[in-house]
Amino acid sequence: MERVDNIYGKVDRAAAGYSISLENVLQTGFNHFRKIPGAYMIYSLVFLLALSNPGTGLILGGPLLIGFFLAAQHLQSGSEAGMEVFFNSFRKFVPLLILNLLMTLVITLGFLLLVIPGIYFAISYLFAPLFVWFYDVSPVEAITLSRKMVSGNFVQILWIWLLLLALNFLGVLALGVGLLITIPISAFVIYAIFDDIIGIH
Repeated sequence: MERVDNIYGKVDRAAAGYSISLENVLQTGFNHFRKIPGAYMIYSLVFLLALSNPGTGLILGGPLLIGFFLAAQHLQSGSEAGMEVFFNSFRKFVPLLILNLLMTLVITLGFLLLVIPGIYFAISYLFAPLFVWFYDVSPVEAITLSRKMVSGNFVQILWIWLLLLALNFLGVLALGVGLLITIPISAFVIYAIFDDIIGIH
């Protein structure tokens, strides 16, 4: 309970405003990848295979995304991150599934109605999976907390989001193989921002 109560104060402070060092979070992303590039590329292939089908992507996408963050947390703490670490995310399969369903529904409706609301929701919910995993909040609460956190510096988060989209587009241009590198780096950048603003426990 103390962990959950503590998060509200952190999010309130973040909502009041913050600044992100783009250079630092990008460097952190590259550094995480360089520690175990082979494992990250193999896991990224699993992630892409799951997302290649809308059904499996919807069901498995949430837990598989958390796998990147778990590996980053282990490496950051000085522990080894074997392949089993990535799949520990399935311990919270149900809340992550519910979160992924909610986010997909809202973001899709936003894009169907008007493109701009879809982009807004996609950016606002960017950190929701980390709130579910690291702070044990409900999917609905995670969405609210993520939106509030992002509101503290929406413009900078938007630019970073666009930068990561461009990075992954380059991965696609590299015969798709580049995605095995750009996807984990993108995940680590998101992790680094969350860790810097909210903190990882």
